[in-house]
Amino acid sequence: MMKLAIALFLAYILLLVPSTHASQEQFKSATNQLEPTKGQLSVKPLIDNVFQFTSYFQTQDYGFVSANGLVVIDGSEAYLIDTPWTEKDTIQLVRWIKQQGFTLRASISTHSHDDRAGGIGYLNTIGVDTNASELTNSYLKANNKPLAKQAFTGDKLQLAHKQIEVKYLGAGHTEDNLVVWLPESKLLFGGCLIKSQASKTMGYIAQASLSEWPNTLDKAKSRYNDAIIVVPGHGNNGGLELLKHTQELISNHLK
Repeated sequence: MMKLAIALFLAYILLLVPSTHASQEQFKSATNQLEPTKGQLSVKPLIDNVFQFTSYFQTQDYGFVSANGLVVIDGSEAYLIDTPWTEKDTIQLVRWIKQQGFTLRASISTHSHDDRAGGIGYLNTIGVDTNASELTNSYLKANNKPLAKQAFTGDKLQLAHKQIEVKYLGAGHTEDNLVVWLPESKLLFGGCLIKSQASKTMGYIAQASLSEWPNTLDKAKSRYNDAIIVVPGHGNNGGLELLKHTQELISNHLK
């Protein structure tokens, strides 16, 4: 897999398909571009066997917002950590995965908002094993959104032969937000529980638990104190300093 990752890195990967009905020739041509175009779904290698995708959405209150997710490779199988914002971008991402010769086996959505779960409906139609917590599925149902096929109970789930560890640590950005730990890579995917260093405000907190959020981050800092890479839900990656930064933002917001 090391050789595969290096080859893909040298070629670079970018999804820039004008429509979901683009021809294979158009799609292959788009993947050859070296620089991402603002506002269009992109995929880049992050570490061995892990790729990071970024999708975008024009929000009413916060303008044009990017969102991060991961594609984790296990042998010939791929696993999605969150979906893109939209079905259109989810279709494009699935096409990219197939182009690389991988089979998309399963997905996990780290909470019920569209930047994490917007592609569940499409993934269900193509036979992907979609996963979410029982609480997330209850929120999706309440908002008339497609449900994940598998709703796990308890506070943890393991995927890809235990290479992907999903954990519920407590409420924060939402009551149902999860984190994902890749133990071999020491990579923590925090989703919207964790803010990027560039974030100066709390952003969307209509469903947040501001009283519990700092405690949940303390649990993350204790449990994943050897994390090398921390991927926030939005913005640039960092390290464990992002957890402290998020706590500082909460504290400032509550003053």
